[in-house]
Amino acid sequence: MDLNWVVHAVPNVPADVPSDKRIHWLAGNMKKFCVLPWLNLNTNPNGNVKLCCSIAMDYFVGFGKPAKPFNLGYDDIDTIWNSEHMLNVRDLHRQNNGSGDCADCYRMEKVSGHSPRKGQNKMWIMRQENDEELASHLNTITEYDGVNKKMFNTLDTLPLSLELRLGNQCNLKCITCWGMSSSLIQDERRDILRSGVLKEQKLDWLQDKWQDDYDLVEKSEITEWYETEMFYKNFRRMAPKLRRLYTTGGEPTLIKANYKMFEELIAAGNKNCKIEFTTNMTTWNPKFYEALSQFDNVEIQMSIDGVGSVAEYIRYGTKWDVVRENIKKVFEMASTRPNWRILCYTVLQALNYQYVTEIWDVLSKEAEFYKKRVEWWPITLSYPLYLGLAAIPKEDRIKSIPRIREKARQYDSGLANFTVNKDTMAALENSIINIPYNEMYSNQFKGYKKFLDSYRAKNG
Repeated sequence: MDLNWVVHAVPNVPADVPSDKRIHWLAGNMKKFCVLPWLNLNTNPNGNVKLCCSIAMDYFVGFGKPAKPFNLGYDDIDTIWNSEHMLNVRDLHRQNNGSGDCADCYRMEKVSGHSPRKGQNKMWIMRQENDEELASHLNTITEYDGVNKKMFNTLDTLPLSLELRLGNQCNLKCITCWGMSSSLIQDERRDILRSGVLKEQKLDWLQDKWQDDYDLVEKSEITEWYETEMFYKNFRRMAPKLRRLYTTGGEPTLIKANYKMFEELIAAGNKNCKIEFTTNMTTWNPKFYEALSQFDNVEIQMSIDGVGSVAEYIRYGTKWDVVRENIKKVFEMASTRPNWRILCYTVLQALNYQYVTEIWDVLSKEAEFYKKRVEWWPITLSYPLYLGLAAIPKEDRIKSIPRIREKARQYDSGLANFTVNKDTMAALENSIINIPYNEMYSNQFKGYKKFLDSYRAKNG
């Protein structure tokens, strides 16, 4: 990315917009504006820093030419937060030009009308209504001087939100995953690559892709950066005022460093920090949930891509009966804590788009039994493309729509603890309908699936 400064016009917020509503105006009227460059940092499993978890692998917050990624385990948070990269991104967002980092959100919006950018804008603007310090911080976004923009984009407040992937320790080998997010996938692909079986089956494209991915993971210090003195120094600096800590993995309930971060927040007197984590629901770690119970605001994000055999196939290594029992435990625990939220995300892909209603039935049953609301949301798979919806002919995908709509009518009510509203359906249907079919991805999907089924049957 070119980090040279570019002269832009000052945002034209109408004069009649009150000062405390200018951030609402920016989020509602500027199609490429996002609040996260003023609030959030994210790490890859190897500690390299990005703006948020929705950004593609190769868009890091970096320095120098050629750009080298900052790493939260080795670089000082002040240097990262007000680096030339961050100043430039804030300027681009403030001017509604967006940045290359955020291309995936812009693509999602064209396909489905929704994106994490929109969701984050909405969430943070809602939160500032009851948080004067946060409101004051967000309002500085609208205070801008085009001449002294460097000064106006420099922040005294450190990140108020962190999204951390602490390594790749995981207990599953999900069909859409790779070694940076799963230690078991990395081991499996090492064995496959060494065997030469992909070349024997004329899957050279997959051999090359997996070799590149494998080598990248091997070069990364996945298991060391979050145990460094610098990492905990950085975290302690942010802990007192942190509003949000999101953690995933790997599987976060298995990663001990998460307990340490919870302890640091408690030591800083910050029990109000909202803890969010995404879990595959295949394990129940009492120590993790005991530590979690100390916090007032928790968001448990269940990642469920199917029910029964669909779940066990996509999330290889899953035992559905165990997942089903753990879903009950989540509802039971959250039902006695009013400020705890339960969400469920499903990654829409070639293997499950027609089976999402089965997930709705499971969620609805527990939500009504425990009288605890749960929200479901589809996320369209963007990587790897050969497992995405583009691998399925559009006419085949569209056949699933009438049945899904009919099921959604049962849950389209504002009174129940589980609903499928028009926004959710719009995101789901738009993804199924609008993504163009790609014959190359379709052929790759068939070859990948045939190979992996055979390999795991023999070596699983």
